[in-house]
Parts: sequence; structure tokens; C-alpha cells
Amino acid sequence: MRGLAVVVSLLCMVAVVCAEESVLLDADFENADLTGWRVSGDLCVAPAFCAGQPSGKYWIAFSTNSQKGDPITLCGASSVEGMESILQSPYLPLPFAPSQVRVDFDVKFLTNENTTSDLGTDSFLVRLLTMSGPVVIANIDDGGTSPDTKNLKISGDARFHESGCTPTWRYETGMLHVSYYRTFHGEVKARIRSGPVALEFLLNNHFDQNFDSAVVIDNVRFSVFR
Repeated sequence: MRGLAVVVSLLCMVAVVCAEESVLLDADFENADLTGWRVSGDLCVAPAFCAGQPSGKYWIAFSTNSQKGDPITLCGASSVEGMESILQSPYLPLPFAPSQVRVDFDVKFLTNENTTSDLGTDSFLVRLLTMSGPVVIANIDDGGTSPDTKNLKISGDARFHESGCTPTWRYETGMLHVSYYRTFHGEVKARIRSGPVALEFLLNNHFDQNFDSAVVIDNVRFSVFR
């Protein structure tokens, strides 16, 4: 019985190792170039600042700041209607019909909202856009992060504490690593294969323009498996 367990374990390891992986996106933003990316709002490639230190020279910073209501904005621009800023990856052609996908990125969330009593007032939503419809990867808001599931793992200090960017932002999380792994079957798999995919990062200021939020993201990686 023990020998059978060892054989099964080895077969599982071989299956993982032999799975054909194709890396469609591996962005560390070190070239400070967002050519091909779609951007909207107060968003820029940024070096280290009060929010912390990127893994290399640069990361992506964006906020819900607006030049109409704020004395200074994070990137010198304005969020859309003072409510949202969006980053979307280039369209990524699929080399084969993927049975599995994996998304990884690092993120820190900063906010002026009340993190002890407000629920979802400002949020950071990450989606995988496919021809079969959007797939929600993760969400972070002033109430906290999405809970871990069998598909999603968020590591790092997700608790809000006083921000190093006070008084611009009052609270921030630690730098978080988000990892998402998902298997697709049947019709969904076939429909995803019919077109390109893209990653979308959306920072949204719900209900008011009085209290802003910001995020920094780094090391965005997207892979598919046959």
C-alpha cells in the first residue's frame, strides 16, 4: 500500500512538471514603458516613493485623485470623473486552448477611507478578460482583501496600518503577493480559446470623491497551461 502511494505521488509530480506552460506576460516595468497597455486616469510608472520600494527601479502607481478636488495628485493627472483609474494589459493571443491559467502580481493598497467601519467604499479589482466573459481574480478594499480560496492565495501583511504617505494617505497594507490558479473545462475552455485575453486592474472610488485611495503594483505575470 505504501508503494502504491509513492507511485501515485510520483505520477502527480510528473504531471505537474510535464504540463506545457506558456508565459504570455511577464512585466516588471523596469523599462518604464507601457507601450501596448491601455491606461486611463491618474496612473504612471513610478520609482520608489513614500509608499515603499519596488522590487527593481520602477512599479506602477495609480490613484483616484482628481485635479479638480485635490491639491496634488499621485501621477499629476486625474482619475476618470474623480472616481476610477484603470490599467489593462495588451491583448494576449493564446498559443493553445488553455486548461489552466495562473496570474501573479504584487500590490499595496493605500487609502483615506475609514478602514474600521466602512465596507467596500473604495476597491481595487483585478479581472482576467476572456471571450467567455470576465473572470474575477481578486479584490482589495478598505475592508480588507478577498479571502483565500482553492484558486486564490494572498500572502503578506494585509492589515491596515498608518501609512508612510501620511497625510496624503492615512492607511496602507503591506506589500502583498497575489497568486491565482484556475482550471477550465468544456465549453468555457473552448470559448476562451476563440480569442485573446487581457488582465485588467481597476481602482474605484465608490460613492464619494472626498476620500481617495491608491495602489502600487509590480511583477505582473500571466501563464497558461495546456
